Amino acid sequence: MRTGESAAYICLYLTCNTPKVRSVPVPTNRYVVLLRVSTQKQGADGLGIAAQKRDIKLFLQQRPEATVLKELVEVESGGKELKDRPVLQAAIELCKKTSSTLLVATLSRLSRDAAFVLTLMKDTSIRFQVASMPNAENFQLGIYALLNQQEREQVSTRTRAALAAAKARGVKLGNPKNLEEWNRTRKNQARVFANHHSNLIWTLRNGGKTLREICSVMNDSGIKTSKGGAFHPVQITRILRRSPNPAELAA
Repeated sequence: MRTGESAAYICLYLTCNTPKVRSVPVPTNRYVVLLRVSTQKQGADGLGIAAQKRDIKLFLQQRPEATVLKELVEVESGGKELKDRPVLQAAIELCKKTSSTLLVATLSRLSRDAAFVLTLMKDTSIRFQVASMPNAENFQLGIYALLNQQEREQVSTRTRAALAAAKARGVKLGNPKNLEEWNRTRKNQARVFANHHSNLIWTLRNGGKTLREICSVMNDSGIKTSKGGAFHPVQITRILRRSPNPAELAA
């Protein structure tokens, strides 16, 4: 699909599918901020919470009259549907109730799926704004979403073709020796980290604390995960699996 065809498709899509919702004038100085990281790859794309906050701050600094009504943090995959993203739903509802603009650092923080973004942009009762594209309105954001997805698909296709051609020439892809060493080092680091915190975590667990309650204790104490992030139940579960229960050893 060529660029011109993509833009024409979005024009037709928005014109034909925009619901009969009364357009609500949205003030440009009230914002609800949404920060999102993935549950599977937190910060892997360079857009951790700190980086998003930095971009949002730079955006707001150019608007001295701006007021942030609320900042919401979403820990969900951007590939999920709206019904499976309660934090995003709450942000949208708050924007509608307060006539505020939903502000994100980059378009991918809403979603990487163009169809999902287009569906959001059709709602004329809410205004979206992206810190990295400060002058773009809802309509333009829909165009960018489709073009970005098209580019990602083209890159993926070219990469697969190049790898297939290299394999056909007899090139051995990857380095099994390096991968094996990397896995061994990673497992050792995880074991050392688990042993360092296992006594506290097992004490809390044996005391009847749930996984989420243990996460709260760790995070409130300023303890970080091995990657420097906040604890979630999955990390606590891994530590419990990697370390023996002191209560059972003493029995």
